[in-house]
Amino acid sequence: MLLFKILQSKFKKDEYSNTIELYDAIPKYVWNQKKENVNLSNAIIIRDCNLRGKRFLIKIKPAIIEKKKFNTELIYPGQREEILEDVLRKLAVEGKGKIIDGKAGVIFTLYELQKELIKVGHGYNLNEIKEAIQVCQGSTLECISNDKKVFISSSFFPVISLTTKKFLTTNKNKGICYIQFNPLVNHAINNLSFRQYNYTTGMQIRSPLARYMYKRMSHYWVQAHKLSPYTPSLISFLNCS
Repeated sequence: MLLFKILQSKFKKDEYSNTIELYDAIPKYVWNQKKENVNLSNAIIIRDCNLRGKRFLIKIKPAIIEKKKFNTELIYPGQREEILEDVLRKLAVEGKGKIIDGKAGVIFTLYELQKELIKVGHGYNLNEIKEAIQVCQGSTLECISNDKKVFISSSFFPVISLTTKKFLTTNKNKGICYIQFNPLVNHAINNLSFRQYNYTTGMQIRSPLARYMYKRMSHYWVQAHKLSPYTPSLISFLNCS
């Protein structure tokens, strides 16, 4: 986790975070449709994409979230969950990251998380933040290669520990929470398969697709130089996203 931190930079360290190999390139969020679903017959979203020259089948299964009066809804990870995950990763970069039983995660308080979300222009109340974390814990991401040699299935956050509402009423800033990152994120941290990008700029981009493109360029433009410009391909972005 020490290597995952932004240790030095000629720019401000608090402006930067890390993109994750493979995981950040997977089209895993639902942006273009209503996030809630009550119909089980078509609840699984299936997508195809090309990653590092390989074809993958992606399956996104929604979380079952309990609402008031014992009602339940199927909720997909969307823009709220994407922003939340980026902010949690930023907290890990700033020293909150923790390895527990060989798995990478981050320790934080809900108020600390809310404060960072407000700072980057994405304010949510505590109930929305807790629901977003529960959506990430309950949603399943499957990644299957065309040759069937790679199959990964896990929730976005395999393990979570949240502070209860009763505790928060008397201990506002002391409720320690924990989330464990997806195995693909854990693998990237262990194998140093991550790359620095401007987190502040990324958070200012309002379009989810534009933000995806920005992260992708930041991660894959390894020959970055003013004399070696990035030449994006529309077909390439369509195949990947």
